[in-house]
Amino acid sequence: MSNSNRKKSLRVQGSWAAPPRRSTLPKHESQRPTDVPSTHKSASISWAGKQTDTVVNKSLSFQNVPPQDLKEPPKLKYLRENGEHILGSTDRGCSKVILNANFIPSNDADWMFETLLNEIQWKQQKNLKYGPDYKEPRLTEWFSNHPYHYSGVEQAFNPHWHPLLTALCDRINQEYRLHFNAVLANCYRDGHDSVDWHTDSEPALGNCPPIASLSFGDTRNFDLREIPATVS
Repeated sequence: MSNSNRKKSLRVQGSWAAPPRRSTLPKHESQRPTDVPSTHKSASISWAGKQTDTVVNKSLSFQNVPPQDLKEPPKLKYLRENGEHILGSTDRGCSKVILNANFIPSNDADWMFETLLNEIQWKQQKNLKYGPDYKEPRLTEWFSNHPYHYSGVEQAFNPHWHPLLTALCDRINQEYRLHFNAVLANCYRDGHDSVDWHTDSEPALGNCPPIASLSFGDTRNFDLREIPATVS
């Protein structure tokens, strides 16, 4: 397979996490990448019910909701231009994302993609969120001096950073004046691989931690949506 075709068939993505800075940003959750129909590869459920013989007769009734109580779904925003974009602003603060499509020159992106794809020891983790035998539809590897836990997945601490990841992390820290100390590398093998909606709200990451995502390979959508305020 040529390098050109190989790039189109796989996707590698890394997400860095840093200690939180003082901020009042509203939380957003993300989905990486969107599970779009594709025959290409990409390198960054079921439930059980109990059978019963008891028949329960119930009827469903629907009530009209007053128009003033209906909530309009948020309009989709497509971010294609480099720079800072405000995603939303509430009484909790302002949420923003910085897009830098040229962070890695195209002539470097190809060999970086091949290096990460071939030299990282990718694993497929079980995710207890959907059951003890559910395997995540992607491959991952964790790099940090600290362990990481999410949705029943336990990523053991791994201080043996790949040299390229170390260089990329250093550059991101220098460019954006942050202090990232961990990276979760993801390999999306095809258009069916994905990651579920999540908030990066694990206690180990602190409150409103900055997140950096760097992607190589095939193109996918990176979706964000705001978490509505909780009414108590």
